[in-house]
Amino acid sequence: MNFRIIKSAKISVKLTFIYAFMFSLILLLLNISVLYGIRYYLYNQANKEIDDVSIIMKNKIVSNNEHLDLLDKELGYNVSSKENIFIKVVQEDGKILNLSDKFNYNIKIKEPFNKVKKFKEHDEHLIYINLTSETKEYGVIYIQIVKDMDNEYDFMKILIIFMLISDFIGIIASIIVGYIISKKMLGPIDHIIKAADNISINNLKERIEIPGPNDELKRLGDTLNNMIDRLQDSFNRQTQFVSDASHELRTPIAVIQGYANLLHRWGKDDKEALEKSIDAIKLEASNMGSLVEKLLFLAKGDTENQRIEKKEFLLNELIYEVVTETNIIDKNHTISSEKNNNVSIFADYKMIKQMVRIFVDNSIKFTPAQGNIDISLETKGKRVKIIISDSGIGIPKDEIQNIFERFYTVDKSRSKDIAGTGLGLSIAKWIIDVHKGEVNVQSEEGKGTQVTVILETL
Repeated sequence: MNFRIIKSAKISVKLTFIYAFMFSLILLLLNISVLYGIRYYLYNQANKEIDDVSIIMKNKIVSNNEHLDLLDKELGYNVSSKENIFIKVVQEDGKILNLSDKFNYNIKIKEPFNKVKKFKEHDEHLIYINLTSETKEYGVIYIQIVKDMDNEYDFMKILIIFMLISDFIGIIASIIVGYIISKKMLGPIDHIIKAADNISINNLKERIEIPGPNDELKRLGDTLNNMIDRLQDSFNRQTQFVSDASHELRTPIAVIQGYANLLHRWGKDDKEALEKSIDAIKLEASNMGSLVEKLLFLAKGDTENQRIEKKEFLLNELIYEVVTETNIIDKNHTISSEKNNNVSIFADYKMIKQMVRIFVDNSIKFTPAQGNIDISLETKGKRVKIIISDSGIGIPKDEIQNIFERFYTVDKSRSKDIAGTGLGLSIAKWIIDVHKGEVNVQSEEGKGTQVTVILETL
C-alpha cells in the first residue's frame, strides 16, 4: 500500500524519498565502517597491552627465578596501571598462587599458550593469554592475563547512540532540505504545466518562459516552444489550405449548379443549351477531379503516406520521353533538348516524370504560341541538373519566392484566361524535397523563365 502511495505521489515527493533513502543508506554504510574501524583499533590496542604485560611477566620470572616469590601480592604491581588488566598465577596442580584484585573470571587455562584469544559470554567481552613457565621453587606454573573490554564496549555503545541520534537528525534534515530543493528545482515544471494548460487551438500565441540557467528544464521549455511554433505554422497552413481549397472548389461547383439550373429550365427543349451545359459540366467535373487528386497527393505527402518506389534508371531517357510526348500533344511551341547527357539516378521514376511534366506544362501555359521550351540535362560530379527554360512572359521578381506555395498563382490579371489551381508547383517542390534535391528559379518579365532542379546521381 505504501509503495502505491509513493508511486502515485508527486515527482518532488519521489525525489525526496529517493534522496532520503540514498542518504540513509550512505550513513548506514559509513557508520558501519566507522564502528568496525574503531572496534578493530580498540582490540588491536588491547592485544598490544596484553602482549606488553605478558613480556613484563616473563622477564620478571626469568630474571628472578631463584628468589621469585609468586605469593607476593606485589608481583603484578608494576602492571597495575594497565586499565582493566588482571593476572592469575596457578600451579600445575591447580593451586592458585597469586590473583589480582577483582579477578572473577572463570577461563580455563589450557593450550594454546602464548596466543591472545577472545572470550565472550553474556555481556562479558574479554581477551586473554595463557602463559606457562618453569620455576625452581614452584615447578611448572601457568599465568593467565585477562583484559576486560567493558570500558571499550561502553564507549562503543555511547558512540552508537550518538550516531543514531545524528543519523536521525540528518535524515530528517535531508528530507526537509531535499523536499525544499526538489520543489525549487521542479518549480519550472509547474510553470510549464500552467503555460501548457493555457495553450489551445485558439491560443497558440502563448509561449513558455523559463527564467534561470540553461539547464535541462530550460531546454525542455525551448523545445516545447519550438514545437508550438511548428504547430502554429502547421495550423495556419491548414487553415489557409482549407480556405483556398474551399475557394477553388466554389467556382466549379457554382458553374455546375448554374448549368444544372439551365438544363432544368431550358435544356429539355433547347438542344444547343443542352450540349453547352453538358460540355461545361464535364469540364468543371474534370477540373474538380484534378484538383481533388492533387489535394490527396499533397495530403498523403504531409502525412508521409505517399508511396515512393525508388529504382535505378536513366534520367536522359526520361527527358527524351517527356520531350517526345510534349511534341505530340503541343503543336504550338517548339519543344527541344539541346543537351541530354547519359546519367543514372536512383529515384521514383513516376514522380520524377510528374515533376518534369509539371514544369513543362507550366512553361506551355505561360509561353506564347511559337515560343521555345527547352529541357536539358547537365552533369557535374555526383550531381545532375534538369534545366527547363522557356521564352514565356516570365515571373515578377518579388513573386518568385511564393510560387511553390499551395494555391498561389502569380497576378491572375496577367493570366486570366489560363486555368490553374496553384497546386502543381507545390507537388513538384514536394517531389524534389522527398528526393533530397534542390530547385532554383530565375525569371525576368517578358524574357522567360529558367527552372533548375538538382538531384544526386549514382
